[in-house]
Amino acid sequence: MNHIITLTLLSSIILLASGNISGGGFGSEYAWVSWSEAKTIASQQNKPIMLILHKSWCGACKRLKPLVAGSKAMLNLSDQFVMVNSEDEEEPSSDPTFMLDGGYIPRIIFLDSEGNVRPEFANKARGDKYKYFYPSSDEIIISMENVLKNINSKVEL
Repeated sequence: MNHIITLTLLSSIILLASGNISGGGFGSEYAWVSWSEAKTIASQQNKPIMLILHKSWCGACKRLKPLVAGSKAMLNLSDQFVMVNSEDEEEPSSDPTFMLDGGYIPRIIFLDSEGNVRPEFANKARGDKYKYFYPSSDEIIISMENVLKNINSKVEL
Protein backbone atom coordinates (compact mmCIF):
# COMPACT_ATOMS: atom_id res chain seq x y z
CA MET A 1 0.00 0.00 0.00
CA ASN A 2 2.82 2.41 0.85
CA HIS A 3 4.40 1.69 -2.53
CA ILE A 4 1.20 2.69 -4.33
CA ILE A 5 0.98 5.95 -2.40
CA THR A 6 4.65 6.67 -3.05
CA LEU A 7 4.28 5.97 -6.78
CA THR A 8 1.16 8.14 -6.99
CA LEU A 9 2.90 11.04 -5.25
CA LEU A 10 6.00 10.63 -7.42
CA SER A 11 3.89 10.62 -10.59
CA SER A 12 2.09 13.79 -9.47
CA ILE A 13 5.37 15.55 -8.75
CA ILE A 14 6.78 14.58 -12.16
CA LEU A 15 3.64 15.86 -13.92
CA LEU A 16 3.75 19.16 -12.05
CA ALA A 17 7.47 19.64 -12.69
CA SER A 18 7.16 18.94 -16.40
CA GLY A 19 4.89 21.93 -17.00
CA ASN A 20 1.66 22.33 -18.89
CA ILE A 21 1.30 18.73 -20.08
CA SER A 22 -2.35 18.95 -21.12
CA GLY A 23 -2.11 22.35 -22.79
CA GLY A 24 -4.85 23.73 -20.54
CA GLY A 25 -7.46 22.37 -22.94
CA PHE A 26 -5.72 23.75 -26.05
CA GLY A 27 -4.27 20.35 -26.95
CA SER A 28 -1.63 18.14 -25.40
CA GLU A 29 -0.09 17.42 -28.84
CA TYR A 30 1.34 20.94 -29.01
CA ALA A 31 4.87 21.51 -27.70
CA TRP A 32 3.86 24.03 -25.03
CA VAL A 33 6.63 25.74 -23.09
CA SER A 34 6.53 28.13 -20.15
CA TRP A 35 6.99 31.85 -20.65
CA SER A 36 10.24 31.68 -18.68
CA GLU A 37 11.69 29.27 -21.28
CA ALA A 38 10.12 30.78 -24.40
CA LYS A 39 12.52 33.62 -25.19
CA THR A 40 15.60 31.43 -24.78
CA ILE A 41 14.18 28.67 -26.96
CA ALA A 42 12.97 31.14 -29.60
CA SER A 43 16.38 32.78 -29.79
CA GLN A 44 18.25 29.47 -29.94
CA GLN A 45 15.94 27.99 -32.58
CA ASN A 46 15.27 31.26 -34.43
CA LYS A 47 11.50 30.75 -34.19
CA PRO A 48 8.73 33.25 -33.52
CA ILE A 49 6.66 32.92 -30.35
CA MET A 50 2.91 32.45 -30.28
CA LEU A 51 1.50 33.46 -26.90
CA ILE A 52 -2.04 32.54 -25.87
CA LEU A 53 -3.36 34.48 -22.86
CA HIS A 54 -6.52 32.99 -21.37
CA LYS A 55 -8.46 32.32 -18.17
CA SER A 56 -9.96 29.06 -16.94
CA TRP A 57 -13.34 30.70 -16.22
CA CYS A 58 -13.66 32.55 -19.56
CA GLY A 59 -16.49 31.43 -21.88
CA ALA A 60 -14.76 32.60 -25.08
CA CYS A 61 -11.58 30.80 -23.98
CA LYS A 62 -13.55 27.60 -23.36
CA ARG A 63 -15.07 27.82 -26.86
CA LEU A 64 -11.65 28.34 -28.48
CA LYS A 65 -9.87 25.46 -26.73
CA PRO A 66 -11.42 22.53 -28.65
CA LEU A 67 -11.04 24.42 -31.94
CA VAL A 68 -7.30 24.77 -31.39
CA ALA A 69 -6.92 21.27 -29.93
CA GLY A 70 -8.70 19.74 -32.93
CA SER A 71 -6.93 21.66 -35.68
CA LYS A 72 -4.39 19.49 -37.49
CA ALA A 73 -3.38 22.41 -39.73
CA MET A 74 -2.63 24.55 -36.71
CA LEU A 75 -0.76 21.71 -35.02
CA ASN A 76 1.42 21.31 -38.13
CA LEU A 77 2.21 25.05 -38.21
CA SER A 78 2.96 25.07 -34.48
CA ASP A 79 6.22 23.18 -35.10
CA GLN A 80 7.56 26.42 -36.58
CA PHE A 81 6.73 28.42 -33.43
CA VAL A 82 7.62 28.42 -29.78
CA MET A 83 4.17 27.87 -28.27
CA VAL A 84 3.24 29.49 -24.94
CA ASN A 85 -0.07 28.94 -23.21
CA SER A 86 -0.55 31.28 -20.23
CA GLU A 87 -3.62 30.46 -18.16
CA ASP A 88 -5.05 32.52 -15.29
CA GLU A 89 -2.17 34.19 -13.42
CA GLU A 90 0.72 32.40 -15.14
CA GLU A 91 3.38 34.67 -16.57
CA PRO A 92 3.10 36.91 -18.51
CA SER A 93 -0.71 37.28 -18.17
CA SER A 94 -0.63 40.51 -16.15
CA ASP A 95 2.26 42.14 -18.03
CA PRO A 96 1.00 45.40 -19.61
CA THR A 97 3.30 44.78 -22.59
CA PHE A 98 0.74 42.24 -23.83
CA MET A 99 -2.32 44.48 -23.37
CA LEU A 100 -1.86 46.05 -26.79
CA ASP A 101 -5.47 47.10 -27.17
CA GLY A 102 -6.88 46.02 -23.82
CA GLY A 103 -6.85 43.24 -21.28
CA TYR A 104 -9.63 41.12 -22.79
CA ILE A 105 -9.25 37.36 -23.16
CA PRO A 106 -8.42 35.24 -24.95
CA ARG A 107 -5.66 37.14 -26.71
CA ILE A 108 -3.05 35.70 -29.06
CA ILE A 109 0.11 37.73 -29.41
CA PHE A 110 2.99 36.99 -31.78
CA LEU A 111 6.59 37.82 -30.95
CA ASP A 112 9.76 37.51 -33.03
CA SER A 113 12.63 35.19 -32.09
CA GLU A 114 14.20 37.92 -29.94
CA GLY A 115 11.03 38.24 -27.85
CA ASN A 116 9.84 41.53 -29.35
CA VAL A 117 6.07 41.93 -29.55
CA ARG A 118 4.97 42.22 -33.18
CA PRO A 119 1.66 44.13 -33.00
CA GLU A 120 1.24 44.11 -36.78
CA PHE A 121 0.36 40.41 -36.61
CA ALA A 122 -3.17 40.90 -35.33
CA ASN A 123 -6.33 39.17 -36.45
CA LYS A 124 -7.01 40.82 -39.83
CA ALA A 125 -10.65 39.67 -39.67
CA ARG A 126 -11.27 41.96 -36.67
CA GLY A 127 -11.93 45.68 -36.81
CA ASP A 128 -10.19 48.23 -34.66
CA LYS A 129 -11.37 46.63 -31.41
CA TYR A 130 -10.10 43.36 -29.99
CA LYS A 131 -7.50 42.85 -32.71
CA TYR A 132 -5.81 39.98 -30.85
CA PHE A 133 -9.00 38.01 -30.28
CA TYR A 134 -9.46 34.92 -32.45
CA PRO A 135 -12.84 33.13 -32.39
CA SER A 136 -11.68 30.34 -34.74
CA SER A 137 -8.63 28.24 -35.52
CA ASP A 138 -8.92 29.30 -39.18
CA GLU A 139 -8.26 32.92 -38.23
CA ILE A 140 -5.30 31.86 -36.07
CA ILE A 141 -3.87 29.86 -38.98
CA ILE A 142 -4.04 32.92 -41.25
CA SER A 143 -2.04 34.95 -38.73
CA MET A 144 0.44 32.11 -38.16
CA GLU A 145 1.06 31.87 -41.91
CA ASN A 146 1.43 35.65 -42.10
CA VAL A 147 4.00 35.60 -39.30
CA LEU A 148 6.01 32.88 -41.02
CA LYS A 149 5.99 34.77 -44.31
CA ASN A 150 7.14 38.00 -42.70
CA ILE A 151 9.43 37.04 -39.83
CA ASN A 152 12.76 35.42 -40.50
CA SER A 153 12.65 31.86 -39.16
CA LYS A 154 14.67 28.74 -39.94
CA VAL A 155 11.69 26.83 -41.24
CA GLU A 156 9.92 28.25 -44.27
CA LEU A 157 6.21 27.92 -44.94
